[in-house]
Amino acid sequence: MFSKVIFAVIATVFLSKVSAECPNACSANGKCGAYDMCICYRNWMANDCSERICQFGLAHVDTPKGDLDSSSGKLSGPGTKVVKNDAVYPYGTTEQFPAMENSDGTVLTNTAHYYMECSNKGMCDRSSGTCACFEGYGGSACQRAECPTSADGMCSGHGVCEDIKKIAANDYGNVYKLWDEHSTMGCVCDSGYEGADCSSRSCKTGFDPLYYDDYQNVRYSNWTYQIYTKEATINVGPSTAHKSMFGNANTAKGNYSLIFYDASGEDWETSPISIEATCDHVIAALEGIPNGVIPGNSVNCYKHDMSKVGRLTDNNGEWWGGGARTGAAGLEPYIPIFDTGMNVKAKFTISFPMNPGKLKQIKINKYLDGTRPTLFSTEDTSTLAWNIYPNGFSGEDTDYVNDECEGVLVTLTRDTNYHKLTGIDVQEMKALKRCLGDSNGVSTDNVDVYNWDHGSQNNPHLIKLVDATQDDSLMNNEPATVLCNTMTSTVDLEQDSTVGAYDTGYCSGKNPPGFYTVIWYDESINLFKTLTPVAQNYRSDTKFHVYTTTGYLQQVNEESIAFTSTSGMTSDEKIASYHTNVIHLSNYSHAARPGDQKIRSDFFGQLDCETNPIGMNGALECLNKDDKIMIFQVGNVSDATFGGMSATNLHMNPTYPNIYTVKKIGRELNVDNDMSEDQRHQIVLDMNVNFDYRYTGDTTAGTGDGSYATVYKFIPGKSKYNYVAQCSNRGICNTESGICECFHGYTNDNCDTQNALAL
Repeated sequence: MFSKVIFAVIATVFLSKVSAECPNACSANGKCGAYDMCICYRNWMANDCSERICQFGLAHVDTPKGDLDSSSGKLSGPGTKVVKNDAVYPYGTTEQFPAMENSDGTVLTNTAHYYMECSNKGMCDRSSGTCACFEGYGGSACQRAECPTSADGMCSGHGVCEDIKKIAANDYGNVYKLWDEHSTMGCVCDSGYEGADCSSRSCKTGFDPLYYDDYQNVRYSNWTYQIYTKEATINVGPSTAHKSMFGNANTAKGNYSLIFYDASGEDWETSPISIEATCDHVIAALEGIPNGVIPGNSVNCYKHDMSKVGRLTDNNGEWWGGGARTGAAGLEPYIPIFDTGMNVKAKFTISFPMNPGKLKQIKINKYLDGTRPTLFSTEDTSTLAWNIYPNGFSGEDTDYVNDECEGVLVTLTRDTNYHKLTGIDVQEMKALKRCLGDSNGVSTDNVDVYNWDHGSQNNPHLIKLVDATQDDSLMNNEPATVLCNTMTSTVDLEQDSTVGAYDTGYCSGKNPPGFYTVIWYDESINLFKTLTPVAQNYRSDTKFHVYTTTGYLQQVNEESIAFTSTSGMTSDEKIASYHTNVIHLSNYSHAARPGDQKIRSDFFGQLDCETNPIGMNGALECLNKDDKIMIFQVGNVSDATFGGMSATNLHMNPTYPNIYTVKKIGRELNVDNDMSEDQRHQIVLDMNVNFDYRYTGDTTAGTGDGSYATVYKFIPGKSKYNYVAQCSNRGICNTESGICECFHGYTNDNCDTQNALAL
């Protein structure tokens, strides 16, 4: 009897234990805890731990989760955590938007894109723990906004899918560090394809045949490259004071190739070019690129004679090179930078008249045999290097200065401290004032019945001058140039001993592209002065057509200095800074500018809209990526007027300035802790520069040279004309075949030819 009682008690206890077991024994995915509740293992959930938790990623969209604690009423804010110890949110979560913290535990305000299951762009399959992503999203946590995919594959099989961080880095080293740096994806299309999914074929590009006429000419890519060393040099030439240095022996040996970029950005490499090459060799290598990328008999070339290179100016600020030729230079054209420490071994200027558009800058490759350099120096320690730059004649897709001032022809004259527009009669002066119009985008300060303003240091007038030489019988009524297709198709011009010019080959300079200059009106002499030394390469009787723009130049910040080198640089550092595409920024002494607003202590000349918007620290404008700018030295800090510059200031500016595009702007990381704030604030341009603006560090009025360069933003007007386009604006691109369907009256594979037979 006693044993039966004991058995009954034990059975009762056993049955009570069974009835207290957690649901489904927690599915073997958790532990049974107090109150018959499962404590699920990591990545499992539900009351019996039978459901999987999917992966988390940064949410593409944040949404309120609702009344999680069933408290009713208004949802609690991001600072109140609820549902702690939940399997999905073990540290709690919020009913509204997330309360994000940094690594120090500090709560961040106004934040979003918190870690969410399936990144809030998919549904979790609880049986497998995998995310079923919404269309357009992918990844184990739906964390990527993916590239388009078609039957031909991702990016239609004609591109690669990259995240936005890498795309930015490949774009002139831009930095993208927002929440979606690895989440937002995009197609980088192969050459010849375009569109978000790279499914559309590109058509051939051409110049619009209705754009150019007798005077309005196309602008095409024009590059100068020079290969140099810094070896010991000797003086040569008739004047050691005004001649370049030239080495005892050419220690540069071997060959190199040129990398050319077509209108779609595809790179093409030439066959090897010897360091001893002539223009014929360079032209043959470029025109020999396969597939007709560069049409035959189209490349123009000029090999610079390094024994006859002149300084930019002599000791009196005069241009030494002369200017005896119509539409061409005297001795050595287009020398923006001269340094006796550079021993130039080969220097060429090349242009591509039949390759339309704004092309990417060419490159030099010296590694034609794997990692072994095929272009080298026999010096014990090689100092071989090179520069590449456009000297004011770069290609373009859009003409921003395209309004011809009809009936106006000007000449250029050099004065002591400035160059000026001359040869303008009374009627032409009236017409020019009407054409110039407004220089600052504010019509209320215009003057005279011509509704124009004089221009100022803050807002000078931008114009384009096109050589109008039509009566030079020597060159068959066309301007002359040394930039020719072959060295055999030239004409010898007589020597002009007055400027030291020498016999050389010139050829017909058909359709001169024109060059920019900046002007303002000086009432004291009733003439227009130029900011660049434009008169130095032309005869005083060479006439020019004038083109104006409805756009205008705006000095970005009166308190900012732009420079490429500093006075404290060593000789080697200075040479390395030449023809860079990086501009540094600083601010000059506020004490030198009485009456100005107070400058913040953290202002170092930066011009970007993010850290120094309009109205802050002297900002008249601000810059964003892809803005157009020009850079000039305008004089001393103490100058009261725009016309107060000296000859030194004038000749620091290039004869032929470029309009640059801002590709990157900001404050660089000080990785090695060896950069000053002046060097950290930078603008990266789309092309290398053809000037050297030096920062002395002393900008106080009346002390040191006090010179500086300043950045102007070019704000295009309504009259701009996009004259380089697929199918030359005279046809429709068939994006399936990549073939132009030309309008009636136009033909050729890019529709750039007018033809009556095509009607």
